[in-house]
Amino acid sequence: MNNAIRQSIQEVGEAMSRVNQAFQVYVEELKALGKDPTEIKQVAQNADTLRDSGHIYMSWARHYAGIGGDEAPTEDIDEDEGRIGGF
Repeated sequence: MNNAIRQSIQEVGEAMSRVNQAFQVYVEELKALGKDPTEIKQVAQNADTLRDSGHIYMSWARHYAGIGGDEAPTEDIDEDEGRIGGF
């Protein structure tokens, strides 16, 4: 695969990381402001869904570009690890 595709995939991954971080900060702000816990939980769950979908998207993008990177087995991955807001 050519360098432009590889660079683009890297940039998308970096942008997705920034979005995930922004959601984490937003959830923390909502907590600090004492917002409704139900609202905070919903925002955190939506952010987690976006993050998980992004991971799938990036895995396929790397696969099609011939970059790889997600060949490790996943049996021991904690499904709740890294959840935004701890929900």
